[in-house]
Amino acid sequence: MKQKLLFTSAAILTVLLLHGSALAGGWGPYFSWGRETPSTGIPGGLIPPEWVEFVESIDIDVSLNHLTFGIMYDSAPAQDKLMGYRGTLGFDIATSLSFDKVTGLPFGLEDVPINLGIDENSKYGLSTNHTLTFGIIRTDRLKWWAGPGIGLTFNYYDLDNLFGLPIGGDAGNLSVGGGGETGVNIHLGSSVTLCVGGGIHWRAFGYGGGSEDADLGSFVWGNGPFFFIQTSVLFRTGPDRS
Repeated sequence: MKQKLLFTSAAILTVLLLHGSALAGGWGPYFSWGRETPSTGIPGGLIPPEWVEFVESIDIDVSLNHLTFGIMYDSAPAQDKLMGYRGTLGFDIATSLSFDKVTGLPFGLEDVPINLGIDENSKYGLSTNHTLTFGIIRTDRLKWWAGPGIGLTFNYYDLDNLFGLPIGGDAGNLSVGGGGETGVNIHLGSSVTLCVGGGIHWRAFGYGGGSEDADLGSFVWGNGPFFFIQTSVLFRTGPDRS
């Protein structure tokens, strides 16, 4: 699964780079760190069948950290234009996944943090984000923008254990939603711009999986905030060169 995701990411990014010169604006690499903290349930497919009825009554607060890198396009990083478009496509790594609070457990265990055993050879995925930008301040040296954005992230895991018990499971999560974003473009020369920004989204969060002990997998939905910060270096083309 890891090799397929790497190949897919590389192929898509290569196509974007090859066609980048056809679109005026700015193209370049970006790096992002993010955290989402949704409330959801536990997929019944990850546990032995005799536990399903008990676990389906449990609610969990999830904490998931992301590192993302890939390619960014901005239609007007330096132009004196009110509106613009910004899009990213990247390779995403889930650096940690934990259950911070579990509601519905017996014996007063609700506040015990539970870390999942994620195989180090998994936890990879893809991320994309699309933003409508409005240039609030536009000068020769910088551009401060803000606007609404939508994003989607997918990650895949090999789980070694759940609640400390070996399960040999496969799992994945999908989060999609939108919110507000802002950032500053700092022009370093006639054709290079440094971008620093971030945002807060409210996202639907789906988590699912199955194990060797279960005939079928299952999927549960929740929702919660997604915070991220982002930096990139854009190489400007067309009217954005000055």
